[in-house]
This record gives sequence, C-alpha cells and structure tokens, in this order.
Amino acid sequence: MKFWKSPAAIALGAILLLLPSAPAGALVTSATYTMNANWGFGFQALITVTPGVSVTSWTIEFDAADQQAVTNAFYAGFTQTGRHVTLTNRSFNGSVAAGSTLNVGIQFNNPALINVPPPSITFNGQPAAYSPQPYILASAGHVAVPEGGSATFGVTLSQPPTQNVVVTTPGGSTAAVVASPATLTFTAANWNVPQTVTLTSPEDADATGQAVYVPLNQQTGRPFYATDVVIADQIDND
Repeated sequence: MKFWKSPAAIALGAILLLLPSAPAGALVTSATYTMNANWGFGFQALITVTPGVSVTSWTIEFDAADQQAVTNAFYAGFTQTGRHVTLTNRSFNGSVAAGSTLNVGIQFNNPALINVPPPSITFNGQPAAYSPQPYILASAGHVAVPEGGSATFGVTLSQPPTQNVVVTTPGGSTAAVVASPATLTFTAANWNVPQTVTLTSPEDADATGQAVYVPLNQQTGRPFYATDVVIADQIDND
C-alpha cells in the first residue's frame, strides 16, 4: 500500500529536518553577583559568569538598586543609563570558552546605603541562570543618636539560612557611639523577625556631632550574606 503525501506535508517535513536541535548535555550560562566589600556610601561587587557556549565578545547587563552608580569596572568597560548597567569586554578578554569562568569587579557609589543585589543578569542579551545574593537588612540607613542618650534599629535577613547565621554589631567606628548587643543569631525560624540593636552615645566634651559607621557583618553560617551598614548620626548637646 502506498501513502500519498501532500506537497504541504513534504514541505513541513523538510522544514523540520532543517531545525537545529539542542545538543545533548549543552551547558547553561550561569552568573553570580557577590558584594565583597561595603563601606557604607560605596561598595565593591564581583560578577562571575560561566558561558554555556564559547564567545569571542560579550556584554553583561543588569539593573542596579536605586541610586547605586558604577564608578569603576575591573576587566570591563561600563556604561550606566539610569539604573541599567552594561559591561563590555576589553580587547584582551573577549574570548571565553564554554564552561570557563569570567570575573568582572565593579565599584559603586551608594549614597542610599542599599545592599540589594540585581534581580537578574543577562549575558550577550540572554538571561543567565542566576540567584541573587542574600543580604543582611537593617531597618534604617541613618539613625539619629542623641549625645547622652540612645536609639534603636532592627535587623533581619533577606532569606532563611541553611545554617545558623551570626551577625556582628561592632561598637561603632569611634567611641562616640556604642552598639549592643555584640552579636545577633538568626535561624531558619527567626530570620525575618527583627532583632533590635541599641546605639548609645556617651557624653563627651566636644561640641561636634559625629557620623559613625556601624557595619553589620556575617561572622558564621550559610549561605554568605551581603554586609549592611548603618550610619549613626550623633546629635551633640554641647
């Protein structure tokens, strides 16, 4: 028995034969973004990309948080329009083999003291597999602390830890403000319950209010959370 095929069916079969299929075991392009230094009004981050295919040139794009402005990029050119950042290869690092690692460092001005990472990252116009870095979250960027008095703020995590996280609250960058308690412990049960930090400003002899840097650093636990910073603005009473 013979089966008759219409010209349309023959044409469709030809088209299907021409369609490329994804190679078995093809790699997926992945990216990470890690804040590795935070000094309050600025910070440094590292973007790592592992391409799924070999490339001879590249662009990395993402949207920064409100008021974050790129001031420098290491091993990349950069432009920023509003919150949108575009990184491009230098003459010496455009070729990246599939499965190898591309690292780009970025430095930001950060007047709003925001440590929130980009929600997504694209590589050569295509979304990369990416999970934003978790972060420590203070309830305020600036806290006014009267000399001879105290003020408070709350601290939470952006997501539950897989291993209990201890956050240190150093006693402020000068003796003008002291933070307590010295540590906060977050678990999978209390990660989003605000823990209170008290800032106290002892009486002093000077007549000048000081701005004191209070970093909130992860000491132990998993995963790795981005540092947050609070500026304690001492209100002098002399």
